[in-house]
Amino acid sequence: MAAGLAQISVALKARGGHTLHVEIADDDRVSAANIGRQLFSPGDVGRPKADVIVERTNRFYGFSWESHVARITEATKLYADVVIAAVDSAKSRVGIEKATLDGLKENYRARTAYVLDVGNQTRFGQVVLGAFRKASGSITVDLPTVTMLYPELTDEDFNEQDQGPSCSLAEALQKQDLFINRDVTTPALHILWELLSKRRLSYHGVFTSLESLRRTPLPVDEDVWIRMNPKLKETFLRDTA
Repeated sequence: MAAGLAQISVALKARGGHTLHVEIADDDRVSAANIGRQLFSPGDVGRPKADVIVERTNRFYGFSWESHVARITEATKLYADVVIAAVDSAKSRVGIEKATLDGLKENYRARTAYVLDVGNQTRFGQVVLGAFRKASGSITVDLPTVTMLYPELTDEDFNEQDQGPSCSLAEALQKQDLFINRDVTTPALHILWELLSKRRLSYHGVFTSLESLRRTPLPVDEDVWIRMNPKLKETFLRDTA
């Protein structure tokens, strides 16, 4: 994901736009199981993932990105235009969405905040871009988040991914297919590129399957959202402040 964000930043600058300032927060450290599945080397083992990724990207592109060896929780306030959530637990998803909302409420300069959820199971994945808009002292939903479309994702009992750390690459591949991360990262980056470069979206998500090699897009369509979660008929665009 970080490499793709760097490409977007360079491309935006080439078009005469602003570069991206990215901050990566992760309290996890590189383990042997990460080598092979992600772009970490044996020399990275034991180091904070956020530090490794940011140092490498800054060195390569001359950026000034920042790393935080920390976990985003409900007590955090995120003052960001776009928050990318690459997590697999219900608690983390809820915490990131709340932190984004709380930051938007307090950030007098911001009018919109986006939450891009990038998640996967063993051979399936989803990407959903949600959007909150602030106007006249209240916050409304422009695009539903993944937890609005799938409320069950906020239930800790539903989370089959949180099985503790893997001790080896072979064990990790029992939980996640080798290329599932890449399968969801590419469409996530494409959606972000469309948003930043064209300022409009026809689709704000995608569902992927490595088993069938299929991708199903999620259109910007209120009728589709309501079919996915009928409760959105009552709650969509309701003041969330």
